[in-house]
Amino acid sequence: MKAVIKTKEGKGNVVLQDVEEPVVGRGEVKIKVMAAGICGTDIKIFHGDTWSNPPVILGHEYSGIVAEVGDGVKGVKVGDRVVSETAQVVCGKCYYCNTGSYLMCPERLSIGYGVNGAFADFCVVREGIIHKLPENVSFDSGALCEPAAVAVHAVLDKVTLYPTDIVVVMGPGPIGLLVAQVAKSMGVTVVICGTSADKKRLEAAGALGIDYCVNVQEVDIIKFVNDLTGQKGADVVYDCTGAASAIRSGMTMLKKKGKLVQVGLTKQSLEIEYSLLTAKEISLIGTFGHNWNNWEVALDMISKGRIKTEPIITHHFPLEKWEEAFQLAENQEGIKILLHPRTTE
Repeated sequence: MKAVIKTKEGKGNVVLQDVEEPVVGRGEVKIKVMAAGICGTDIKIFHGDTWSNPPVILGHEYSGIVAEVGDGVKGVKVGDRVVSETAQVVCGKCYYCNTGSYLMCPERLSIGYGVNGAFADFCVVREGIIHKLPENVSFDSGALCEPAAVAVHAVLDKVTLYPTDIVVVMGPGPIGLLVAQVAKSMGVTVVICGTSADKKRLEAAGALGIDYCVNVQEVDIIKFVNDLTGQKGADVVYDCTGAASAIRSGMTMLKKKGKLVQVGLTKQSLEIEYSLLTAKEISLIGTFGHNWNNWEVALDMISKGRIKTEPIITHHFPLEKWEEAFQLAENQEGIKILLHPRTTE
């Protein structure tokens, strides 16, 4: 089969290769990949800016059809439409595994960078991380379940939202647009921010029903939020950019006792106005990944139209054109870009 592989550490070293089809083991499921989304993490792996475990097949956002099941598998069968979580390898014994936070497991290896992922014809994962795709959810939409689960975890598990809240989402990329939709489903007023380069993404946010879509290069976002809130400030800010400037702005626009939830991955060190934590008694909250329930909630929300994924998907490429797709993603010329292996042709 064909697969997009990170062959060794360092910048580049990503190629399309012929490899052996994966073999299904006990308790595992072989999935025929129908659609796989390109994540910012994939771009960072390409550039050698984040950890991976080469040689490894990239891709961790995907949907597909069960092609084969291993011994002991009882919950799914051949032909089922499915998606899967990312934590293929966990110890199953530590505090984090035993409390449902297995992405925190010190032995965790996730598909797409720790172990082989979904930029291929087939992917093999353990049964315990598989979720069935509702019949009314397309394979394309299913490929966005992983980032949707990230958004659900960030919004619903980290803070309590009230319908009267003013929430600001920094960054209108795929995660930001999903976070904004999940927050909006709670009845809050949502402001989403971007730059002039994000014009199409901000337009997409407006089409998705987000209340205010603000270009921070044209509008003073601090003044905008203060005017909107009667000078009180935002109740919650979700930073989906990882950029120091956005985080600083987010902390500044928060009300006293407000909360900033860090969703976007950042550099190891950032300069922020740390004194705001005591001066305004604000909270900084980290969020990473998802848990089993987040996937069930995300799938239900997609199925019921509370999370709209189709407007976020802007481009489709066959696996053979992965380089063109990666370049488009890196240039932020689309929103969510999907790869489709040969098995879909």
